[in-house]
Amino acid sequence: MAACLAPGTVREDERLTPFLLAYNLLYWPYLLASCVVLFVPAVLIFLLTLPFDPRRRLLHAYTCRWGAHYLALAPAAGVTVEGRDLAQAAGPCIFVSNHQSMVDVLAVFALRVPFLWVSKIENFRVPFLGWNMYLNRYVPLKRGHLPSILRMVRTCHVRLREGHSLYVFPEGTRSPTGELIGFFPGAFRMAVRFGVPIVPVVIEGTRAILPKGRAYIQPRRVLLRVLPPVTPAEAGNDPRRLLALVRERMERELARLRAA
Repeated sequence: MAACLAPGTVREDERLTPFLLAYNLLYWPYLLASCVVLFVPAVLIFLLTLPFDPRRRLLHAYTCRWGAHYLALAPAAGVTVEGRDLAQAAGPCIFVSNHQSMVDVLAVFALRVPFLWVSKIENFRVPFLGWNMYLNRYVPLKRGHLPSILRMVRTCHVRLREGHSLYVFPEGTRSPTGELIGFFPGAFRMAVRFGVPIVPVVIEGTRAILPKGRAYIQPRRVLLRVLPPVTPAEAGNDPRRLLALVRERMERELARLRAA
């Protein structure tokens, strides 16, 4: 297993080699052009399934394959998913994971399970990819803006009551070092209020691909490990204890992966 994992750290002396230059000159134009092309089937699926698929499950399944292939099928890269059965069996829940890189989203799509992203509003404004987020009814958030935060919370409540799962990066932003930074409590408060489990997902390897502050990608393999669900009852229905319990388990799993 250790052989397939990317390092948890990024060397400061890494340089843009001729191989990486050629890789990026091919990768980014492909990503941009394919977003235009693959958005068309997304619109068709949205229109054709609207009368009988109000949860947009088919559209989300298509979106997962669209988003995941940029990393899972990229040359010299790939995504290994462990514990997908735990995610599939969790029912309505709130997935939370660490956030190391912009490509975390592409890695998470490889889970191929139904959920709604809770994401900053800027992502919804990205042409084609962001427009598809609107089609999927993912949940936007303007960070630091109280009315938007309250609106996001109300929307999440409605979606959970409808039986949807949510996916949240509780750190709120990418970690500059790869270590967990502080968690925002919103996901854990919702889990307690609606009695749904938190399903932790640990991502390792994405920071080596595109760390915060670097403009080019370096292909690596990525591991997603789904941990057993944590119910609010395990934390005495206390959001703060639930947050601490989930964070502790994620930190322990990250340490185990990096030690391997």
